[in-house]
Amino acid sequence: MAAAALLGGAVCASAASLAHPGAVVVADGVYDNIVETSITDPLPMYGTPSAGAGNVMTFAMPSFTASASDNSSDLTAGALEFTFDAAPGLFIGTLSIFESGVYDIVGGGSVSAAGALTVRYFDDLTQQFITLAEPIHMVISPGGIPAPAAVFPVDGPGSGSWLGAALIDLADLGIQTTYVIVAMDNNLIASAAVGGMATISKDALTINTTFVPEPASLVLMGLGLAMIVKRG
Repeated sequence: MAAAALLGGAVCASAASLAHPGAVVVADGVYDNIVETSITDPLPMYGTPSAGAGNVMTFAMPSFTASASDNSSDLTAGALEFTFDAAPGLFIGTLSIFESGVYDIVGGGSVSAAGALTVRYFDDLTQQFITLAEPIHMVISPGGIPAPAAVFPVDGPGSGSWLGAALIDLADLGIQTTYVIVAMDNNLIASAAVGGMATISKDALTINTTFVPEPASLVLMGLGLAMIVKRG
């Protein structure tokens, strides 16, 4: 009930946005138009993005925490939007989102985390943007135990780590695209009992992209293999 009240109050608040300048160039494409938004806490929450190995983008995560004490609750609600443009000759196959953090409950209370993504893609066949019909929900569990064996909320006292993940499999859906727009919403909630304290934070966020060749590239690859076989 407290979480619902918090969420309702947050929706009424005005949102603040922060655009991160410049693109994040990775091995096979470019992450760009990176904007974070908050309706509850000062920005930045996700922090400066940077390129990792391969096609990975990571965030510094300076301040994404919900904390409550003595019969109170705290909601931290942040959103992140970015685009990804694949290198010529490649279709986007999957985008994987991984996040993790820690929690601590002293004297009684609870913590929880939730996240969901919406995806728009440029359809090469129709030459227009299309939005996936359903949002993709993060699978989030405490202690690294796969859901549904252990799920949020966690009731205290106690402390530990939590993990979240989501997979956007465009190739499995039969989608051929080189350009996507991804919007992610993340909520952390901490509720403390009388005399208690509860804190939950998100400390890491990683985004990775995989690819499949465009049909023309597959044809050329097939011709190349045929030539090798013929020469053999």
